[in-house]
Amino acid sequence: MAVLRWFARRLGANALLAPVPLTPEDACATELAMITRLKNIGVLVPEVLESGKTHLVLSDIGILFSAECRSSKSIEERSALLQQGFEALNDLHRRGGYLSQAFARNLTLLDGRIGFIDLEEDPRKVMSLHAAQARDIIFYVHSTARFMADAPQIYAQLFESCLSKLPQEIKVEIAYVVPVLQWLEPITRILPERARMAGMAWRQMIRMHQTNV
Repeated sequence: MAVLRWFARRLGANALLAPVPLTPEDACATELAMITRLKNIGVLVPEVLESGKTHLVLSDIGILFSAECRSSKSIEERSALLQQGFEALNDLHRRGGYLSQAFARNLTLLDGRIGFIDLEEDPRKVMSLHAAQARDIIFYVHSTARFMADAPQIYAQLFESCLSKLPQEIKVEIAYVVPVLQWLEPITRILPERARMAGMAWRQMIRMHQTNV
């Protein structure tokens, strides 16, 4: 983690800074604080049913977003879900919020609303608010592009629409990450499928961001 942070700082890619590893006590305290902060700005997060120094008991807030994307057979269904995810992140950021790791597996669906779970990291401890929000977009794209591997142009349009709505400050933070992705993306083409899907996401990010900045 220390090496990753050193490289991110050297490259100016603040959104790639890795949060400092936490003890169980610190992780629980961080998640409790993150849940409280997000709840206060009107975001769907679990209710804290019980808390202790090294444990939290949280309410259920629906099915996993990633599972719903995998089970949706049609391109139209998947596209609508991913668009909803982008809109949920944009709304979160407009409210001044940010997540721990905005991967598809850490989003949920409850009564048509997007919720957020696994909030035991606080990126703001190592980066600015806009870098943390850019990190959300990067993680979301990284984890969802594979659901549209059979329709990359449609996914590119979804991402372009998302970028067009972002504040310039978040676009700037994403721009710092693009050179890193440009260097890594060709390597993914010779790696196993999961890495190739990540590379596809990065290609979309590089191309669409260069178009929109």
